[in-house]
Amino acid sequence: MRASSFYLVMLCVVEIKSHVLDYYWRDYTGLIPEDALPGGQDINGNNTYIGQVYIHNHGLYMGQVFPGKMEVKVPCYGVKTTDYLIKLLCTHERARFSWMRTNAETFHVDMINKHPVVGGYDHVENKGVLNIGRVMHQGILKIGNVAAYDPESVRLYFPHKDEEKSSKIYEVLIYDKSPLFLSTNE
Repeated sequence: MRASSFYLVMLCVVEIKSHVLDYYWRDYTGLIPEDALPGGQDINGNNTYIGQVYIHNHGLYMGQVFPGKMEVKVPCYGVKTTDYLIKLLCTHERARFSWMRTNAETFHVDMINKHPVVGGYDHVENKGVLNIGRVMHQGILKIGNVAAYDPESVRLYFPHKDEEKSSKIYEVLIYDKSPLFLSTNE
């Protein structure tokens, strides 16, 4: 009886471990946590991070978080600025993430058998899912929203100098959910 109880406990532990999230959103307090996933770069080549904010009556949007700054600008029917309830994309599994080049016309085909990271949702007219994207613009690797809900032209929207810009060619953040192989020497 004791052996079967031991195996049942081990099975439960293994089952719980297999459902641990590989990425998550953490509150931003002005300090960048060690597990924050870099997403872009400022004009000096310093890392910036992927932020998520809620814009009232609009939804969840992504923007670029600059370390130490408590204000985020997001593309949201123009540019909205907030310093309230900012979240950072974090992970202990950075090796599972990559940036894939795509464009507005081929996005949906390019994403077949891929897992583009969902970062938000456009609630205006219940449009749909926003993925995380980035593009180089005037020397800054900008982070923004990929409007994945559009079946014909999936553009990236990002803020630049208080103006909402868009790009037809960009990179989208991809999460590789395939099992990682562990070395037998560990």
